Amino acid sequence: MKIGVFFGVYEAEKAFAQQTLGQLLDILQNHDVHVLILDDASPSFLGQGLVQVYAGRKRVTFEVLRNEKSSGFRGAMDRTLFAFRHLSNSSQAFDYVLRVDADLFFNRKDLAGIFESHRLPKQGMIGSFARFRVRDYIQVLADLVPFGFRRRQVNGIVEHKWEFKRVRAVWWWDLGLRALRYGFNREFIGGPFQIIAGSTLMELSRKGWLDRRPLENLGLVFGEDVMSNILVKALNHPLMDLAELVPDWACDMAINPHKGDWQSIQANRYYLVHPLKGDPWGLRLRQELERVQVGHLESV
Repeated sequence: MKIGVFFGVYEAEKAFAQQTLGQLLDILQNHDVHVLILDDASPSFLGQGLVQVYAGRKRVTFEVLRNEKSSGFRGAMDRTLFAFRHLSNSSQAFDYVLRVDADLFFNRKDLAGIFESHRLPKQGMIGSFARFRVRDYIQVLADLVPFGFRRRQVNGIVEHKWEFKRVRAVWWWDLGLRALRYGFNREFIGGPFQIIAGSTLMELSRKGWLDRRPLENLGLVFGEDVMSNILVKALNHPLMDLAELVPDWACDMAINPHKGDWQSIQANRYYLVHPLKGDPWGLRLRQELERVQVGHLESV
């Protein structure tokens, strides 16, 4: 199987990005993998550093693209469309493309089983479902109105604050209406780990939807996880929960110090946990999980 990987990084992820990427490459070791690293203006040139670490891997190729000026957290959708567009224009034909956050931890090596024996669907996006909070879903619907609130931008950086200055449709309004018509509602596939069929990515490219510029006509919704779902659903391609493919699927996509420790993660047999960042708690938990990482369980 030919798999493309979009792995975006920025400086704050330097402490753990190498571990996450290494885990992913171990899971995909039986496949031909092309990793597109998008370095969001890291002073240490983190992307190139990761390539130097893993350049010797068999069946793995790398490509590093770099933003010299970061667009910040709320520019993630712009970076995601750029990466998807770049991969769709590649001379390589990918069976699947993975979008993987660097602050993810792959707790079970037998996750590799989902990529074997044609288990994945030929169209759509696969991942772990999350449910919109009421206020977040209201923002999605509010953006489909031709005018209203938008996120404020200062020097090209999108801020959290709102302003009642939007006087034209957002960049994705027509895609949102199509997605709603095809059944997009209160559930979506979370962003840390998304698997997109290569045929779906190419169809998005053929329709020109990957050429849009999210920062030009932005409303309230900016999350790349939600927007990726809307793009796929606008094609009327399926969104599939990994729980439909893996009988014992379990993960925690909102882990935090109040509920997360390695004993509970192992007791629940989580395949993935997120987010584990560079704070002392996150780094300590990463070390503990790596020490007891599940790799001997039965294949999915």
